[in-house]
Amino acid sequence: MKNSLFISLLIVALSSCMNKEEVLHEQYRVEGLALYQKKCENCHQENGKGFKKLYPALVGTDLLKRYSDLELAKLIVKGVEAKDGHEFMPTNKDLAPIEIAEIITYIKDLNGVKKGIVEQDSVKL
Repeated sequence: MKNSLFISLLIVALSSCMNKEEVLHEQYRVEGLALYQKKCENCHQENGKGFKKLYPALVGTDLLKRYSDLELAKLIVKGVEAKDGHEFMPTNKDLAPIEIAEIITYIKDLNGVKKGIVEQDSVKL
């Protein structure tokens, strides 16, 4: 509840200084951050740099060049199976397309890609 109030206040405060696209981007980024903290940060770390070879980095790699938004969405939702058949990255089947789009927008921001948002339609599986 506190998160929602903070986000609402932040958007109202920023909207006076930003155009519609910038406000939407900031909304996606803030929501993406909250989802990232809940679903991703434990392994990929707060800064997205991962943990050695155990958990891959999401920042400072060619991740965004290798994968399209849809491919990233598939990785997030379906997880990644390790070679020995065990789960390497857990599935996130409970995420809605908007949430996936927000997470990917946030990951792009971590990598310095601050152009627009990831559209929900581009990550629907």
